[in-house]
Amino acid sequence: MQTLMKGAAIATLGWMIGSAALAQDAFETWIKTSELGANQPAEENWGEITRKANEEGEVTIYSSSSSVSALAEDFMKLYPKIKVNAYDLGSEKTIEKVVREQQAGIFNVDVVNTAGTAQMIFDLLPNKRIVNYVPRYLTDKIPEELREPLLTQVIEATVLMYNADAYKDGPPVKNVWQLTEPDWKKRFAMKSPLGSLTSLALLASIVEHSDSFAKAYETYAGKPIELSDGIENAGYEFLHRLLKNDLVIYDSGSKLATASGLKWQNNPPITFSSMHYINKNGSDDYANAILYDIDPAGVFAYSTYTSIAGQAPHPNAAKLFIAFQMGSKDLTPDTKVEKPYREGESLKLLQGMAAYFKVGTFSPRTDVPLPKGGEKWPEAKKIFGSAEFQRDNVAAVNDFWVVETSQ
Repeated sequence: MQTLMKGAAIATLGWMIGSAALAQDAFETWIKTSELGANQPAEENWGEITRKANEEGEVTIYSSSSSVSALAEDFMKLYPKIKVNAYDLGSEKTIEKVVREQQAGIFNVDVVNTAGTAQMIFDLLPNKRIVNYVPRYLTDKIPEELREPLLTQVIEATVLMYNADAYKDGPPVKNVWQLTEPDWKKRFAMKSPLGSLTSLALLASIVEHSDSFAKAYETYAGKPIELSDGIENAGYEFLHRLLKNDLVIYDSGSKLATASGLKWQNNPPITFSSMHYINKNGSDDYANAILYDIDPAGVFAYSTYTSIAGQAPHPNAAKLFIAFQMGSKDLTPDTKVEKPYREGESLKLLQGMAAYFKVGTFSPRTDVPLPKGGEKWPEAKKIFGSAEFQRDNVAAVNDFWVVETSQ
């Protein structure tokens, strides 16, 4: 009996090794024939890529952005022979769906667009669930840190927002530590990081830049910060004090934009909100404004990445879609584009940038115009979280939040 069990175990192990080898062979064959990775030509023939993409006839996108449907519509305006299947899944579900499908041997998706730095760079990429693809003509137009190891589709940000209608004389706070004081009790809000990779990444960025928060505290209080029992640095201390000050936690970003931006309020809250909600000032008549000059920073920036899925069934359509997302070759910093951006000559120039051409989503390219209202972006004080810190610390940050909010 024992011999039979050993034999079965050996057979199972052999099957697993054989399956892994077959999967590796399939990936290597695919990446070679698709001319991706090390097989990407030094000069790409876009006429040929477009021809092959038209023959493939469709492309499937998994995305964390609600703008993906507009992106799909605009792509099909310029490439009517290619059907776009676009899925707005949120950051966690995008990554989860890619992993689960590929584990089951299902390769449906072509392009993966999402934030989630730690998962994308240190899980999906090394496990060949995605492949980095940067069109050659964009290499010298995008800083290396925004194209390697993964291409940034857009730079987004979580920002501190206040109500400019209620505070007509300007921002009501100049230092983030003011938000931990009694004046702001129950008047500061953010989206829960449980279920939101973006919000969790925000917390990790605060912890990573604890030295900046410590310096800001000393500037504010005139003395070095004293950490609470069990708190290891000023970043964690800031989060600890926010929660002790009855931080208001929302489950929706749009509700945050309403909370801070709705006009005619008395003592409206300040919020950590996605920067793109500033555009609701026009559509919903809100009065949100961004705390650009607060110490140490009011802008916490992050990348939303774009990549080709491993063993994508439509690799040429995927290449074309990624190139489309990044805007046309003809754009320059002085290019003038007029509304409506998603039509006519503006669409031909902006291409996939058209759906994102607004404050809150900025191109990684250095040779394109800024959207109206985004003029402060290049000089704004920004904090970027690193991929390595996210990888090594995001679980600890999550655990800290769970413990603190359960008390």
